[in-house]
Amino acid sequence: MALAIILTTPVFAASLPTELGNWRLSSEHVTDLTTSQEHGKWTSASYVKPEPLARIEVQLTEGPGFGNLFVPEGMIFSDDGPIGFLSTYETLTIAGRRAVLERDDVMGQSLAAALGGRRTVTFEALGISREELLSFAESMIKELQHE
Repeated sequence: MALAIILTTPVFAASLPTELGNWRLSSEHVTDLTTSQEHGKWTSASYVKPEPLARIEVQLTEGPGFGNLFVPEGMIFSDDGPIGFLSTYETLTIAGRRAVLERDDVMGQSLAAALGGRRTVTFEALGISREELLSFAESMIKELQHE
């Protein structure tokens, strides 16, 4: 049985962009999977915009401890009815990366994109449009590809 040691360290300099358009980084937290970071790290961040007030949660996972996000080829649009909560699922390409968008009227939207190199970024939001979420995600993905 393998034992994973999760260490939490405070972040003094943001590893994600502090601004993306009118969105501002309000908090960021980095968790290393091991002391040597050999298994990867997880960055969790919140972005807010003042008018109208909205928030997007960003989760960036990096390293072999998380595995790779698999997004099927082609364009898929489906829902989870009749046994689910009528969430819709859609595959798409955003900023050159394959992604899956889940939309639910109650829980909001979640977009997960495979960045390659054992990196995945996930965006979660409630109360913003699909277009606004995709615009934010595209800007973030472009920033992350320049690292």
